[in-house]
Amino acid sequence: MYQTLINIKKVSLIFFIIVGAVHLGSTGLISNSLYLKQAFILNRTMDIPLVLTGLIYAFSSIRLSLTNPGKTHKFLDILLISIIIIALIGLLVLNLAIPNI
Repeated sequence: MYQTLINIKKVSLIFFIIVGAVHLGSTGLISNSLYLKQAFILNRTMDIPLVLTGLIYAFSSIRLSLTNPGKTHKFLDILLISIIIIALIGLLVLNLAIPNI
């Protein structure tokens, strides 16, 4: 389990960097009025994956730093997963209810 969390942390960091670079690049294109249609599509679709990969990386880091590798921590796992799910549901509701913020 411990090695799996380390691998999840590494992979989510790589995805966070890639998705973040694409999101920031599309924001730069929008601010310079270049490829507006494609940049708006990228900007609108990359915000949720950016938050998702950031949450997975953050909570896997927290889980690794707070726990002992030899013991099981079911309560902490349930708490962290529920926080991720609540944050994603909140983000989806905000994204669908108020799309222009």
